[in-house]
Amino acid sequence: MDVILELADDYVFDKAYAYMLPHPPIPQSLKMNTTSYPSYTSTTYLPSTSSLLPRDSMLRQCISLYTIALVGALILYYSLCSFSYFLFFDKRLEHHPRFLKNQISMEIKSSMIAAPTIGLLTLPWFLAEVRGKSLLYDSVDEYGWGFMALSVGLYMFFNDFFIYWIHRLEHHPRIYKYIHKPHHKWIGKSNSTLCFDMC
Repeated sequence: MDVILELADDYVFDKAYAYMLPHPPIPQSLKMNTTSYPSYTSTTYLPSTSSLLPRDSMLRQCISLYTIALVGALILYYSLCSFSYFLFFDKRLEHHPRFLKNQISMEIKSSMIAAPTIGLLTLPWFLAEVRGKSLLYDSVDEYGWGFMALSVGLYMFFNDFFIYWIHRLEHHPRIYKYIHKPHHKWIGKSNSTLCFDMC
């Protein structure tokens, strides 16, 4: 996510933050001699000085990461679900007695309500990774292919393990009707729900 955030800052967010939260001009008496500073190469990650929120601001990173996650999820959702609906979905299912009236629009609405919440729940992990709190590495040579294979296997195991237990928790009687019941509302599932379940 750090690479995506850096590209988004370069092409979108630097200009957006400079426009929405411009940095006030520095008085002439406080300006320093810039010739004493070393020159930077184009690959150096420099914080934006044209906004009140520099690139390394945690607030800016939260806003940017949430925006990237939400927009990315919506693009993925609409593109994959549309593709799947028009090419693979059996339209005869829409005439099934268990298929609710306006079910597809209700499923889309439910997904649009869930997407911002899911974005907030994933934000701490994205933020931790961008701020260097993860165990990600850039080259396989750092730890070798054995560790790479092991880490992929462990990731899949823990991911499935925690998803299973989160899903079980969502079925707890005290929270089921508030959080998870809409997921089971669709008895005859349309393509939209199947696509959201896969994502």
